[in-house]
Amino acid sequence: MDENRKLGFLSVAFMYVGTIMGAGFASGREIWQFFCVFGEKGYIGILVIGVMFMMIGMMTSKIARTLATNDMGKIIVPGDHPKMVDAVGYFMAVMLFTVLITMSAAGGALFYQQFGQSRILGGAVIIFLVILTVIGGFERVSRVFRFIMPVLVVVVVSVCLMVIFMDLPEAPQQAEITVSPLTPNWFVSAMQYISYNVLALVPIVATASVNAKNDRHAFAGTALGAIFLGLLAFVLGTAMFTDMGFSQAMDMPMLGYSAKVSKGVNLVYTCVLLFAIYASATSNYYGFTTKMKSQKHRTLKIILIAWAGFFCGLIGFTNVVSFMFPIEGFMGFAIIAMVIINFFDVIKKEKNRSTVESDEQEKMEREG
Repeated sequence: MDENRKLGFLSVAFMYVGTIMGAGFASGREIWQFFCVFGEKGYIGILVIGVMFMMIGMMTSKIARTLATNDMGKIIVPGDHPKMVDAVGYFMAVMLFTVLITMSAAGGALFYQQFGQSRILGGAVIIFLVILTVIGGFERVSRVFRFIMPVLVVVVVSVCLMVIFMDLPEAPQQAEITVSPLTPNWFVSAMQYISYNVLALVPIVATASVNAKNDRHAFAGTALGAIFLGLLAFVLGTAMFTDMGFSQAMDMPMLGYSAKVSKGVNLVYTCVLLFAIYASATSNYYGFTTKMKSQKHRTLKIILIAWAGFFCGLIGFTNVVSFMFPIEGFMGFAIIAMVIINFFDVIKKEKNRSTVESDEQEKMEREG
């Protein structure tokens, strides 16, 4: 990337946010189900994920900058194990591809629910936009995030504040609050949430960090992105606490709340969800394409594989989520463990290299 087009800390931060802020996050569904169902203890869970997003993000950023690579296998696997590096890299690529499938299905679900349009049309629009962005390479992907994400963040926070302070009447749609047996308390729930998100976090944070102007911009941007995510989760949770039975009853709670505010706000929030789906699909699919080693027919491959993801997504958003998310969640724990080990391994090697260089410099000075 041209030096003048390297990423500043804000661009790094918004790429981080855009990766995580997909349909589940922006709609409030994830924050409700993983945190708010536990009442005020959900705030503790939100604080924990904010810290974890920062910790894992900073470790990933440090590894990427030190090794000067965004190769997913090298970022995750500690030590020199080429076969394991390749295996983990390709596993991660498959997981990123499943996010494209999920987001395609989510686009279809949103078109159907909000506009009464075909699910096929919704998924096709998302896939078309993703292809158009990804074939332009990292520069186009980063440019899209630089312009879209600030607007999305402002709109989400604004609508949440409206819901919190407007004293809206209780909605007739109410449901009893239920906790998933897979996430019986706020701590397990927070760990599960971080676990399946780490699959998307690692490749895009690594790529953004490698393309940052310098170490300071890479690390500050990653930290700021984590803070943004924590604050967004906090305001979403606070908004959904205003009518808990309604939040439980809605598949996409914030879409329901925006409709309570006004039709105009509901339309704007629908657009926000569409762009959040697009942003998450784009960042994850771009991460997938980084494993395409051959440049021969690269654009054609990007197009064909994306449309394959679209057809997979036709099985439906609910089916995709119920099948893929548990698998991704459990695998994420192994990825987190390896990233942490690799981080300390990289730090150790960096210190040893620095010591050797310092000793050689002293030797040369004495001989001179």
